[in-house]
Amino acid sequence: MKKLSINLFMAVLVVVLTGCSNTAVRHHKDYQEAAKNVGSVVIFPADAEVELVVFDGDNERLTEKEVIIKNELYKIAKAKLEKENLQVIEFDFQQEAEKDENFAYAITQAKEAWNVAKQDMYKKGVVSEKNKADFQTNLGSILNFVAEKTNADSALLMHFNAFEKSDGVIAKDVTTSILVGLLTAGAVVPVQTTQGSFLDVALVETTSGKILWANRRAGAAADSSVAKGVLKELPDLVWKTEVVTPELATGEVSNSSKQ
Repeated sequence: MKKLSINLFMAVLVVVLTGCSNTAVRHHKDYQEAAKNVGSVVIFPADAEVELVVFDGDNERLTEKEVIIKNELYKIAKAKLEKENLQVIEFDFQQEAEKDENFAYAITQAKEAWNVAKQDMYKKGVVSEKNKADFQTNLGSILNFVAEKTNADSALLMHFNAFEKSDGVIAKDVTTSILVGLLTAGAVVPVQTTQGSFLDVALVETTSGKILWANRRAGAAADSSVAKGVLKELPDLVWKTEVVTPELATGEVSNSSKQ
């Protein structure tokens, strides 16, 4: 749970500081122009890790819940992207990875490149609203393979972490809070969380590797609800599907299109 705890701590810090006009959102410097070349998106299956925190520290992976959350994250992301007029391309990553080991390797490399990129993007934690588009993070050419397989102009990557405390751990936390309250005569009464989540998201142009937009946030529940808050901050850009050509702007239509 060490890695998860650190992530959650960082996320909570982000939530606190965003109240001071700071944000965890990242935009590429050229995101507005780049969006005009993006009309479709393929959604990577989310990496989801949900753990039950137990008293002896031998935490348990809640695999059934992970599958449910993966499916929910996909549905939430699909609905949001389609609302933004992006075409969501349906693609079976697992099936293709089983057939093509090169594709499977490319997916692994893409996720590793994203993890490295996050270290650079978030080394300052949160940034001011005016500086959120001051990034040029790039995953390189590794997503070209995804573009070839899916014909998608962009890819959405998601990494989800969550925890739930067992009844024994919750009881221990309650006892600790009561003792601290008694010792401090009520001046300090710790509030112990019983569950939580953390979501990292990035929208990447597949041909150039540019991370057009990224965001991260903590949630108070060990479920997919945090995704709605994260994706809500996806900017309303002019995508390729919304670009107005000179012909359309003037109302001109070619003879071939009329037939």
